[in-house]
Amino acid sequence: MAFLHGPSPKQAEMIKQELGEHPGDIERGVIDLQSMCAANPYLPRPEQFDNVLLEVFLRGCRMDFERARNKLEAYCYAHSRYRDLYIHRSLNESPLNNVFKFLDIVPLPKLTDEGLRVTIFRVRPNYPENSVDINAAVKAILTISDARLRDETLILGDVFVWEATHVRASMAAYVAAAANSVRRSIYLAQAAYPQRMKRIHVVGAAGLVASSLNLMRSCVNEKVRKRYYLHSKVDELLEHFPARIIPAEWGGEEESFEVLTKKWRHRVDELREYLRNFNEICQTVPEPQFDIDIYGTVGAFRKLEID
Repeated sequence: MAFLHGPSPKQAEMIKQELGEHPGDIERGVIDLQSMCAANPYLPRPEQFDNVLLEVFLRGCRMDFERARNKLEAYCYAHSRYRDLYIHRSLNESPLNNVFKFLDIVPLPKLTDEGLRVTIFRVRPNYPENSVDINAAVKAILTISDARLRDETLILGDVFVWEATHVRASMAAYVAAAANSVRRSIYLAQAAYPQRMKRIHVVGAAGLVASSLNLMRSCVNEKVRKRYYLHSKVDELLEHFPARIIPAEWGGEEESFEVLTKKWRHRVDELREYLRNFNEICQTVPEPQFDIDIYGTVGAFRKLEID
């Protein structure tokens, strides 16, 4: 069962105003996306899409129909062209089940007062060294992202919180070894996912993780780079977020990381057939249209904008 909370009526009104959404826009946008899918032989048929997914793309693109078409097309192509990133669709089976021994991936249930969805990536205390698999972590993040698209409500945008207090020196080497997967996932987040990244908070970013942070920052545009906030300890997050949405371990009123992680793993299992089926209906893809393929480090994806 989905457990993401939506906005209050007052928040919903504010969010729609900020997104430029007027009565009838969503219905017209859904029809527009369905028409694009019907006309493109490489995309799934319109009836194979859930309208909730199409609405998330429209709102994530601020009701810009052309941009939503481009994002949805890229999203479908990604599942075909980069199958290695989407092949595993369960968080309770190998190899993705081991990810949660070293990393919590938790989109929080409640929205901020502004209507933002906060997702926390927390390196777990005392994690087993042999559990660190950055390639698997990338796949787990994409799996949860896809599940979230199926369940997401009306939101203003996204906030990511990376908590690196417990990172060991060896982590930088693991990230460097998986740099190709990390780069591709960040490019996909910009090119193919309908997110409006408002802020990125990094907690406990000591010098030993500076190289990993720099890798992430090098893969996003200048607008997003300016939205990074660095903190020395998690207590400082309460200056930016209401306690009601923060997990209990960080002094908040939300359920613990342990409980929230279990809920997400269970929710992904509930959606396993949906996620696998989406992979199957995205089996064909035209030749790459970008000047340099996403596997490279430069090219058209670097020029994309996020508002």
